Amino acid sequence: MPVMLTAAVVPKLRPALRPGLLAQVTGRALPQREAVRQYTDKGVVAVKTPFKVQLGEGKLYAWCSCGLSKKQPFCDGAHKAVGMTPVRFKMEESREVWLCGCKQTNDRPFCDGTHKTDAVQNTELGQNVAA
Repeated sequence: MPVMLTAAVVPKLRPALRPGLLAQVTGRALPQREAVRQYTDKGVVAVKTPFKVQLGEGKLYAWCSCGLSKKQPFCDGAHKAVGMTPVRFKMEESREVWLCGCKQTNDRPFCDGTHKTDAVQNTELGQNVAA
């Protein structure tokens, strides 16, 4: 008797299956995938300017470090696809700050002016800064 794979089991097997075998098991071909991007520990350039934001005292924030969030400069969970984590921080006082948008700052999550460098300015959005 043939083994039936439920929809819940197939996704778990997907990485291990060859495209032809997956088509035989599921009845559909493996979807085309975009080229795999390499992510540095500083993430990709989201924007080339910082974000001016008002942050509240005692509130916990999660700054996007990967550059993939659709809710910049804050995290929306997109980092899970690339194995990075957001920078979590709490403000000791309410104040206006500049949060890094290029993700290349050395004062995470705050802007340190790195976005003004030629390296960042010459990088396409969504790409790593050349080493």
